[in-house]
Amino acid sequence: MNTLKILLISLSILSLTGCITTPEMNSEHVAVLWSEQGDMDICELKGTLIGSQGHWYDYLFITNKDLTQGAINQLRNDALTLGANTVFLYKPKVFTTSVTLLANAYTCPANVT
Repeated sequence: MNTLKILLISLSILSLTGCITTPEMNSEHVAVLWSEQGDMDICELKGTLIGSQGHWYDYLFITNKDLTQGAINQLRNDALTLGANTVFLYKPKVFTTSVTLLANAYTCPANVT
């Protein structure tokens, strides 16, 4: 019975590891800038975003690259929802079990991005 219990718990955890945010249609058009790039004074602030991927129970099964890409996808998807075309990232927050990114979403003229 213990083997069955361990198997069920393992399968439950593994089923949760497929929960990485995927990009929505047209979100690839949202530019991602780091804190040193761009002149944000000519852009309209739409809101502050938090993109986060990973949990204490699944971070061992998902690569850092996939966690980071999922967090960026979440930022782009959320920016698209706000009508923004640019995401301005700040220094990533350091966690051992997830990737969390803080950003502001802007609508910018085409020459900024």
